[in-house]
Amino acid sequence: MNIYCDDGSTNVKLAWFENNELMTSVSANSFRHGWKVADFGTGTFNYQVGTIKYTWDSVSRDAIPTTNVDYQYGDLNLLGVHHALLNSGLTPQPVSLTVTLPLSEYYDHDCQRHEENIQRKQENLMRSLMLNRGEVFTVAEVRVMPESLPAAFSRLAQLAPQAGETTLIIDLGGTTLDAGVIVGQFEDISAVHGNPSVGVSQVTRAAQNALRTAESETSPLVADRVIRHRKDRDFLNRIINDSTRIDYVARTIEDAIESLGSRVVTELTAFRNVNRVFLVGGGASLIEGAVRKAWPLAPDRIEIISDPQLALAREIALYSKEV
Repeated sequence: MNIYCDDGSTNVKLAWFENNELMTSVSANSFRHGWKVADFGTGTFNYQVGTIKYTWDSVSRDAIPTTNVDYQYGDLNLLGVHHALLNSGLTPQPVSLTVTLPLSEYYDHDCQRHEENIQRKQENLMRSLMLNRGEVFTVAEVRVMPESLPAAFSRLAQLAPQAGETTLIIDLGGTTLDAGVIVGQFEDISAVHGNPSVGVSQVTRAAQNALRTAESETSPLVADRVIRHRKDRDFLNRIINDSTRIDYVARTIEDAIESLGSRVVTELTAFRNVNRVFLVGGGASLIEGAVRKAWPLAPDRIEIISDPQLALAREIALYSKEV
């Protein structure tokens, strides 16, 4: 079975076809060392990679950080992909995986395929792991594609831009910022840019620090939920133990979002002279305002691709089906 996977550091997004219908699934990464008690509740996932034991834990403050580029080639990436497969609703079986690498890892300094990194990624996901009291998927093949750019396939097909028109794709994930300039309807790729140190994780860290100050130390996964629901007072009241610090937490998150937007805009100054901008990735909505202020384009020429978090996995699946 063919599975198309945007295996980001924060969430792993899957797409596949069942009876010619496109299916999708999102799985969050939140692993810590050791195993959990498996006698109570449902959804206990205790893994072993080599001699090292891991468990999926949504709330533990001991969750292992994944917000670094080394994630792409290590145990946590292997765990994240298999955990996503096991939570997709599919029955464990042999699969052919199409996965992604950030542009800064997929291409070298000369904008050519970085074959060593691509091979490292393939070899990492071909490794075996064990699920306690359970069966895992068998990875029979791994193909690697670059992040960001494929997410625009369907939208560019709808717009049918002329050969001289340019489109900037901005993909902001948990760890990396990727960008590329597409000419026409994918007639050419004019430029690519990647920075593995700019991502939503800087907002997550700020949220975690603020929550710690509010006597609510928690995992990055829960901190990300707080970011998404930062304007929902009822939600914040349930999560934040020190109610006098709720406004402080919300204000800290908004300041971090503003700072992230400024970093993205500064990072991509050289790409202002484009005809349109597409935003994709889990952080798309966080930087939309900053991008609209910085790019001198009509409002309808800047847009967030539909369901931006799933866009890359979805479009890779649709593209692979066509070819």
